Amino acid sequence: MSSSPSAVSASARSAPVRSAGESPRQRWARHALEAGLLCLPALLVATPWGLSPFTAFALLALALAPERLARGWRELGGSLRLLWWLVLGVVAVAVVSKFQFDVRWREIDNRLRLLTLPFFALMVFAYRPSRRWLWRGALLGLAGGFLIALIQVLGGADRAAGWTANAIVFADALIGVVVIAVYCRPSGELLWTTVACALGVGAIALSGSRGVWPGLALVLLVGLLVSGGRARKLSWAMLAALVLAAAAAVWVAPLAEQTRMHELRTDVDRLREGDAESSLGARLTLLRLAGETFAEHPLSGIGVGRFENVVLATPQCQPPAPRIGFCKLGHAHSDLAEWAATMGAPGLLAVLAVYLVPLALFARRLRERATGRARSAALAGVVLILVYLACGLTQSMFAHQLIASFYAIAVGVLYGFALREAGEEDCDALR
Repeated sequence: MSSSPSAVSASARSAPVRSAGESPRQRWARHALEAGLLCLPALLVATPWGLSPFTAFALLALALAPERLARGWRELGGSLRLLWWLVLGVVAVAVVSKFQFDVRWREIDNRLRLLTLPFFALMVFAYRPSRRWLWRGALLGLAGGFLIALIQVLGGADRAAGWTANAIVFADALIGVVVIAVYCRPSGELLWTTVACALGVGAIALSGSRGVWPGLALVLLVGLLVSGGRARKLSWAMLAALVLAAAAAVWVAPLAEQTRMHELRTDVDRLREGDAESSLGARLTLLRLAGETFAEHPLSGIGVGRFENVVLATPQCQPPAPRIGFCKLGHAHSDLAEWAATMGAPGLLAVLAVYLVPLALFARRLRERATGRARSAALAGVVLILVYLACGLTQSMFAHQLIASFYAIAVGVLYGFALREAGEEDCDALR
């Protein structure tokens, strides 16, 4: 990383948002990337296509104007060096574990996706797309997510899962879209943002996933601390509404059943009586197994993607009456526990770096722009990583392709915008 006060080089600071000499081909490349940014949150969980349209538009933009990427690389200097070292280090830990324990390549596929993080940061910086398209896509994604969740629940599904086939993944992806909607909001767009976020919260409730609620409260609390004027009043109102909704989810029977809060209360009561045969009990068992595995294999773990072997070896999974649901769990339901148990101390350090290094870089961007809307992408990056950390306490985020890929792409995109914010005085140009 550059040793200067700002990681962005002098040439990057003086670079115009969109070159006055932008050719038609370069302009079409920028528009293609903007279309991709619209699709990124809009189609994430509300359609079966997921991240594919974003990838296609990004590749089209690259094919139309590859020279812009090279120019962006020269302008940034060493600003992305630390991110490249981060992702290469994490991939190296996973690859070493793969060969050491002779596991399939598919077991490290989600870790390899981190390689796209610095690439998309560079691409956003170089192609100068408008941030407004990312925000618009988030609004569409939240509305679409609520619509499909409502259709699924009214159609008889116990829990909404969108097109992910996994209710937890659906909720985790939605809260990431909520972060983009809230913190990438252009000035004067409070109403539509509020409506979309309310729909997103409704979709999360219909998913029945409980692990995302602390992350959602975090989104609103940070928004309350950094906002002012009407936005602060609205944050208070939304926070109060969330508290009331949480109370209703506990005490109103239909809501408690849909959000699975009644199940949580029952699980706690069963644990107090020594019965661990429940959803909460299974998670605590997984954490215990991961801790024991790490203590037995602190240097190398048992091999990336092999936590399922630990689960299958437990008495609960032995004949004649194995716990079918528990024995199907192939990961530790916690990022730190999963990486530590499967890749040892190097894995634990790697997953901490995956979150903490980008968090520190975003925080640095915030310190450079202490006030103003031009710091919103950096703030969005901070909150998105904190949300992933919070959700990662009860769910292995990198065990699922969709949310692992979304983390790499979204953090990269937001950091690209943050680098532009650090070097541009006119924040309206970002929109």
